[in-house]
Amino acid sequence: MRAILLIILAYPFVEIASLVYMADKLGGGFVLFWVLCSALIGIAMLRNQRIGTLLTLGALFNQKGNVSIYSLLWPVRYLLAGVLFLIPGVISDVLAIILLLPLSGPGPKVRMPDGAAPSDGAIEGEYTRVDETVDRDRHLHK
Repeated sequence: MRAILLIILAYPFVEIASLVYMADKLGGGFVLFWVLCSALIGIAMLRNQRIGTLLTLGALFNQKGNVSIYSLLWPVRYLLAGVLFLIPGVISDVLAIILLLPLSGPGPKVRMPDGAAPSDGAIEGEYTRVDETVDRDRHLHK
């Protein structure tokens, strides 16, 4: 518990130190541009959060039972990434980008009927081959 408290207290100092180090190496103008751009990205993400949440929930309700916890938490990840982009600093921006990566979580558990084997990706079925006869008079000649 003390380690978590220490990390929370040290975080602002590490962010400031990373910004100072980056300003020393790359220049103050670049760091100011970086902070402004990341703040604009965060504001845009938070403004569009309501529409994205509604679209995500609508898509999840259309799946009819194949909903995983991972897919339900995507709007929360997006919201947290937007807030992290608003915080000035390199570490918060990196954490926001990691949150936005399309990492696949656990898939939905599918119950199989009794006696049915799990699918290996193959679709079973029957087919008949129909060969089309070629009419040579139908082709265009140059």
